[in-house]
Amino acid sequence: MKKKICLVLGSGGSKGLAHLGVIKALVEAKFEITQIVGTSAGAMIGGLYAANPNIKEIEDIVYSLSYRKLSKIIFERPGKSALIQGKNYHNFIAKICAVKMIEDTKIPFKAVTCDLISGNKFVFTRGPIATAICASSAIPAIFSPVEYEEKLLIDGGAIDPVPVDEVESIENQPIVAVALYKKMFPKNLTKLKNASFARIAFDSMQVAICNMSKKAIKKADLAILPEVEDINVLDFVKAKKYVEIGYEAMKAKIDQLNELVS
Repeated sequence: MKKKICLVLGSGGSKGLAHLGVIKALVEAKFEITQIVGTSAGAMIGGLYAANPNIKEIEDIVYSLSYRKLSKIIFERPGKSALIQGKNYHNFIAKICAVKMIEDTKIPFKAVTCDLISGNKFVFTRGPIATAICASSAIPAIFSPVEYEEKLLIDGGAIDPVPVDEVESIENQPIVAVALYKKMFPKNLTKLKNASFARIAFDSMQVAICNMSKKAIKKADLAILPEVEDINVLDFVKAKKYVEIGYEAMKAKIDQLNELVS
């Protein structure tokens, strides 16, 4: 009998590379992931894996990112609404993703976003997977919102940073949820007193994200909280470090997960 689980991957910018380590540990322990729901970086890693459940190939892509390659992917002429328009990022995701449509992923996949027009959560369950990933990870002020079906979509972390509620409940399949807020707080008082307005705005947003995450994670059968430092949200070049932290965090809970599926 296969050990089946449902996986929820939370928001966190480049800290989300820890999700790759979590998946790697689950695969090594012979768990079958039957569905993936992701927000922001969780949607990116989750979407890539759902489309192509080959951890080695995804690792190779992530580890190949140098500062030069990353700059070509994300940096372009600023738009009116953000520092990065996101066209290069979209093209990169579309190129490396194994399928074009969510309906074609090998593992059922959902990507959570926030619609600025309605103020509601919008969940991609179908449609272009690159658009879904880019919308879900469109960090406000950094990436321009993504227009889709008369919606203006931004980072899903703004409304549902750990989307446990979007999992389709399946009997005897525990929900494993990964949240990346563990090292968000406490902040350094001296640094905050001298911080820029942008830093204060970003840290204020993290207060809401952290509290929403704590509430959401309680709904999961097993919570994984990798101790990833609160660093530059776009610092993907330190990939191996973040992947390893996620891997060790999941390994530490494998026995507990085995008990849940036995």
